[in-house]
Amino acid sequence: MALACVAVAQRNYVPATIITSQNDSLKGFVDFRDWFMPPKEITFKQSLSDATEQHFGPGNINGFRIGEPDIEYVVRKVSIDVTKEDYSSDKEAWERTIQDTIVFLRKLVGGTYNLYEYADVHARVHYIVDGKNTPVQELEKVSAFVRRSNMEGMYTDNRYQKQLATLFADNPAIAHKAENVTYHEKNLVKLFVAYNSAKDPSTVTTAEVKNKIKYPVSFGLMAGISFNSYDFRGDAFRLDGPAKSNSSPVGGIWLNVPFGRVARNFSADIEVIYKQSRTSSVTKKGDFSRFDFRYLQLNTLVRYTYPTKTGIKPYINAGLGNGMAIKIAQNDFAYASRPDEWQVNIAGARKYEQSLVGGIGVIIYRLGVEVRYNSGNGFSPYVGGKTAFNSLQVLAKLSF
Repeated sequence: MALACVAVAQRNYVPATIITSQNDSLKGFVDFRDWFMPPKEITFKQSLSDATEQHFGPGNINGFRIGEPDIEYVVRKVSIDVTKEDYSSDKEAWERTIQDTIVFLRKLVGGTYNLYEYADVHARVHYIVDGKNTPVQELEKVSAFVRRSNMEGMYTDNRYQKQLATLFADNPAIAHKAENVTYHEKNLVKLFVAYNSAKDPSTVTTAEVKNKIKYPVSFGLMAGISFNSYDFRGDAFRLDGPAKSNSSPVGGIWLNVPFGRVARNFSADIEVIYKQSRTSSVTKKGDFSRFDFRYLQLNTLVRYTYPTKTGIKPYINAGLGNGMAIKIAQNDFAYASRPDEWQVNIAGARKYEQSLVGGIGVIIYRLGVEVRYNSGNGFSPYVGGKTAFNSLQVLAKLSF
């Protein structure tokens, strides 16, 4: 919780240009957050050494440009359908909530017609268009779950396709494509670039089709040591004393997949690791039990990486592990009176283990280190007997 609070306060000033209401340019630095939903205001400094910050909302400026990455926001007064498309609601599809407001729009394409993107409070993405002689308008798409006495199902009205066909009517080939284009950024951008290039190539530049920040997928190896403790509970086990703690090697491969702009700094961490659960116990009578299970475990974790401007990045992660015993080296029991006569200790030992996994670590460029806690439910198949296998793991990581 403390880490999350600090993350909110973190500043990320990047070079930017403010377009004032008088269409003048004001160069400086903007606290850039790689917004999915557009900001209600931006924080600006003319110099990084400035102690004071200036705040601009869409009513104060005409827009701003971020230099790196190349992103532009413009200010427009728009009428947007911000209906929450809740498919479990009884609201009729045509009962819409229209919002008239001045907002920041992210510019996707410039030229004869400009294409913008806007995400509302429900995280629903809208596409807006305007031009030199064309007023600002939303490309409308309506989706809802409709119930009738004789039928029910999903209702979708692709009104935007007719809007685009009308907009591009002077280019029949583009207008025909518009009648079937999907409501997706990549396809709409391609359509607008094609029309603007055919209409006036001089108005379309590669800089006007904004580049997205790339969130690279990373992968690598990890290895370390696991400090294990074991807890057997219930009358199903032939134990009356504590199981012996020990340490064992642990290692495997990992893959980190960022969630991207929707949830920046968060990622999915997928791991396949090898681990060993080995312990023994001696009863008061001298009866001996020993266990040695070897597992391959698939961990699925959610990671939060604290944003920094250097190659040193601390993180926390948590999630679930699913282990499968690939070898049962020992599952034996011997009476004190017959120490050399081993028999099966737990008949039908469960091979599938579930774990809770959580850890904290730091990435230092291509290297990393993590301290992790893993708590698994072990191999007991009995209702009246439970096993808890807990381990503190210290891991070193290498990224390729």
